[in-house]
Amino acid sequence: MSQRYPFQAKTLPFGLSSLSPYCDPDTLYLHHGQYYAQKVRELNHLVSKHGLTNLTLEELLTQDIKMPAAHLARLKGAAGAVYNHELYFDGIQSVMDTPPLNKLTGVLIGVYGSMSAFKRLLLEAAESLPGAGWVWLVAERSGGPHIVITDNNETVDLRSVQPIFVADLWEHAYFLDDQFNKEKYLDYWFSFIDWSKAEARFEQSRADIPC
Repeated sequence: MSQRYPFQAKTLPFGLSSLSPYCDPDTLYLHHGQYYAQKVRELNHLVSKHGLTNLTLEELLTQDIKMPAAHLARLKGAAGAVYNHELYFDGIQSVMDTPPLNKLTGVLIGVYGSMSAFKRLLLEAAESLPGAGWVWLVAERSGGPHIVITDNNETVDLRSVQPIFVADLWEHAYFLDDQFNKEKYLDYWFSFIDWSKAEARFEQSRADIPC
């Protein structure tokens, strides 16, 4: 995600009807084609307005940018929304599947005891967030994975952890389908995780470890 201004909304890696009947096309269109696309336009406007067109998306999120607090909060919120949504959409696939046995899931089993225990704790963490936000699986730069939740459109600290995948806990991600049933939404989201991409991000976290 090292793109620079002008940022472009990324296309979905699957069709709008690909997740039906678990996520209907209207929900996916409003989520990706409306909300996410609007955040990309908002970010472009703010980056241009404040003369930050030389910074990448990651730099906008990690650098100490000097500006009034209200302006900074809006900039970071737009950058976080774009980053988080791009990871969310890229982290799911159109085919339901069970987690394969690979290096990442092997480590998760070692840490949490089983994949079912990991899933239970991940969903419990998501349910514990009272409002809008995100639940993440991240790996420390030393290689250890753990679950993190963030509020609103905050990201995790990209200077110290490698995001593996993330679930959107804003109601716009599931409300048309599941109303207030966050648990139902999260259960099918887990079944659509692209574990091959998750594995690649986990391997990248290990490749970043200094020798």
